[in-house]
Amino acid sequence: MVSKGKLDRVRALDVSHTANLNEASLLKLIRQRGRLIEGLAVVGKPRLAEQFFVNVIPLMKRIKYALFH
Repeated sequence: MVSKGKLDRVRALDVSHTANLNEASLLKLIRQRGRLIEGLAVVGKPRLAEQFFVNVIPLMKRIKYALFH
C-alpha cells in the first residue's frame, strides 16, 4: 500500500487486531509516514514492547491522539 501511494494522505491509523502486521512492518510504516500521522490506535497487540512505543512516538511529530492497550 505504501509503495502504491495509497497512504500518502493518511492522518490516522487503526492497526488494532491486524494479525499480519508485525512490529517490523509497523515500524517501517511509521518511519515512512509517521510525520503525517495525527492519530494511532494499537489495541490487541500484546507482543509490542514498551521500547517500540518509546522509539515510535518521536517519529510522529503531529500526534494528537494515541490509544495503546
